[in-house]
Amino acid sequence: MEYLLMYSQGTDPQPWDPAGQSIGEWVAETIENRTNEYGERLRPAEDTTLVRVRDGKVLLTEGPFTESKEWAGGFDIISCADLDEAIEIASKHPATRMGTTEVRPFMVWPDADPDSFVVPLGFAERPVKGKRYLMLVCVDPSGEKGVEDEVDPWVERWDTAGVRLFGEVLRPPADGTFVRTRQGKVLVTDGPYSEAKEWIAGLDVIEVSDFDQAVEVAAGHPMARSGLIALVPAWPFDVDGDHAAREQREASEWGRRTEPAVGATP
Repeated sequence: MEYLLMYSQGTDPQPWDPAGQSIGEWVAETIENRTNEYGERLRPAEDTTLVRVRDGKVLLTEGPFTESKEWAGGFDIISCADLDEAIEIASKHPATRMGTTEVRPFMVWPDADPDSFVVPLGFAERPVKGKRYLMLVCVDPSGEKGVEDEVDPWVERWDTAGVRLFGEVLRPPADGTFVRTRQGKVLVTDGPYSEAKEWIAGLDVIEVSDFDQAVEVAAGHPMARSGLIALVPAWPFDVDGDHAAREQREASEWGRRTEPAVGATP
């Protein structure tokens, strides 16, 4: 089974100690036991761009699609035996001690190749050749009705161009599990975590030349018309580096947008 782990502040965030809560050991362990397929830290919420297409017009909005505190600051895609093992893996991540980790299963299709994975084998070692975004494909009740939602032409186009690196549909929010670790105790809550109208239905990871191409790719997805697309830039960092020094170095980047302005805020 494959699962998406998404890390957020949650409703009861705990103090963050960058010097004592390095994720290097967790990453090394999950790579060694072959449960970790791929993961990224994500830029702050201010750098998210929402892409909607309404009446043929591309609408861009700055900021996350939800005002809740559950906006993700990073993610990992893991492969393991079952949900219990996924919860165990998530519970050991430092982000689960300071916030909340959502464990969401990917869709398993009846005709899927049993030897295939969401993330292509060896992808983590692939050199970065452009700017990477996590593209969250979201349900939005305000979207256009009766829109043709055949996604295969979009997938084929951007796979062929080498822009779409991988992607898959997620099980619905009701199938999600939320994990927190507090004072050494693992706390597990079944989803959904909130009653938000918009929710993440799937994801793609894309690699583009610049922001404008990312918007072009997102606007061409059928869900940009019937739902919305959230473009979240990756925020690379050295998992084994000095996290206290990194936090100090990046302090000025929090609370402001570094992506190109689009002239709208939620």
